[in-house]
Amino acid sequence: MKHTHMEKPWRAVSCAVALAASVFTATAVAQDSFPQRDIELVVGYNAGGGYSSWAQALAPVLEEQLGGNTNVLVRHMPGAGGVVATNYVYRAKPDGYTIGIFNLGGLAATQTASEVMYDLTKMAWLGRLSLDPTIMVVGSDSGFNAPGDFKGRDRTVVSTKGLTANATITGAVTFDLLGVDWQPLNHSGTSEAILSIIRGDSHVSWGSFDSLKQYIENGDLKMLMYYDAERNPAYPDVPTPSEIGLPAEINEAFNTNRILGAPAGTSDAVVKALESAIAQAVKDPAFIERVEKMEVSVQYLDGAQTSRVVNSAVKGFTDYKDTISELLGSN
Repeated sequence: MKHTHMEKPWRAVSCAVALAASVFTATAVAQDSFPQRDIELVVGYNAGGGYSSWAQALAPVLEEQLGGNTNVLVRHMPGAGGVVATNYVYRAKPDGYTIGIFNLGGLAATQTASEVMYDLTKMAWLGRLSLDPTIMVVGSDSGFNAPGDFKGRDRTVVSTKGLTANATITGAVTFDLLGVDWQPLNHSGTSEAILSIIRGDSHVSWGSFDSLKQYIENGDLKMLMYYDAERNPAYPDVPTPSEIGLPAEINEAFNTNRILGAPAGTSDAVVKALESAIAQAVKDPAFIERVEKMEVSVQYLDGAQTSRVVNSAVKGFTDYKDTISELLGSN
């Protein structure tokens, strides 16, 4: 009897160890064999837009890189400037089967000035597809030659595409730092905003380099500032914010970064699998061909680099919370 009583605890321990080992093995196998089913790639905007085009270009190539019979299904979930989609991905099960493409600038600004369910600093970042630097522009015949030329003016009108636009927030922070009083003149799109400057209805505007480049090349606009860590080689005389004495964090914090992410808590093994597949996909000739047809370019960063960009952006917006909250509150 004594022998029998002594065997039972050892049997229990053995069973517990075996069970733990089997759970660990099953988890490891599941992660090593990822993916085992279709992956949902969520887009926070309508079909046909820029983010949709990037997702549609990436999805079939990503499928090939992941291998197996996995489909990458693009799902459009518009609403609140991408917030609805971001909340959805953030709250999804962190198993790698729900990922998203995000507009960093707009989401960071919203997180700073509003109550949201997501926290960008906690998400698992998989990489950056593109960077579209913001630029400050004026009419070619306006007489303005530098950002400091706006200091001391009684009236400066900024041509905008709405107060919640990332470019408008960039302009608001810039003018706040320069001590420039301004008022917005809102328009429904880029062409209307630019026409306003050309006609002389407004004095200055901010927008993405890709969307405004054609107006600079044809002589309608002049670029006064380029928001990035370094000057644009094609425009070597145009300074970055830090070069005119503004804080270095706004060099890149407010730019349009198109980034890919997964829910917080996604395992390292799954993140690594997705990140590796994305890194190979952006070099795939089929993807490059699709991007070239979109007349845009890839500025890829890996997950760790993307995470640093995200943290910098959130800090940048947090540092200017009062300015951003006042701007968004007046919308």
